Amino acid sequence: MVKKGIFLLVLVVLITGGVFAQTGVHEAFDMFIGLNLGLGISPNIFSLFNLSDNVVRKGNYAITADFGVTYDFYLFPWLSFNSGVLLHPDLYSTLDVDLFNVDKFTDIMATPLCVTIPVMAHVNIPMVEWLYVGAGVSINIPVLGMMDSVFDDSKGDAFFGVPMDVGFDFIKPGKGGGRFFFRVTPEIHKNGTTLPIGFIWQIYNWRIFGKQ
Repeated sequence: MVKKGIFLLVLVVLITGGVFAQTGVHEAFDMFIGLNLGLGISPNIFSLFNLSDNVVRKGNYAITADFGVTYDFYLFPWLSFNSGVLLHPDLYSTLDVDLFNVDKFTDIMATPLCVTIPVMAHVNIPMVEWLYVGAGVSINIPVLGMMDSVFDDSKGDAFFGVPMDVGFDFIKPGKGGGRFFFRVTPEIHKNGTTLPIGFIWQIYNWRIFGKQ
């Protein structure tokens, strides 16, 4: 199923390349400030919403979100480096064994609200500059536990992420614009690694500096 999905994505990219292709979208030393909104869900999370047998199978579960600002600097017209500050609610659980007599999935999950600082590199593919891909690392620093009113400590520890992106850049040459891309983010926790899959919508990127 995953291989078929990747094949279809590549096929769409090749077919639509002639329609969306742009030239000269970005210039070296362009700088942008962007407003971001995102969501991620591990594929197995939906099994937690049906606990009729009160059993949670071993595995790694996560629901995440992102909201904040990012800064982009283009070293070359095709290569940018990105950082920012994001608020990152994260509900996750890493289970090595099956658990029994579980009434609510929140009983077994850490629920931190994190401040997230990403450091990433992205490439606008030459000749199809609308195609936007990249990867990097992020540090997630819990500032509070969203379920602390119910549990003694739902905040958990700081953890790293390895976000990987592929999507679409709608910024207009010499101006601003939005981006929409899909993101897979292995999150490396103390007791295991979760794998939320979702999207990032850069609602708008304001061009704050350019050579022209």
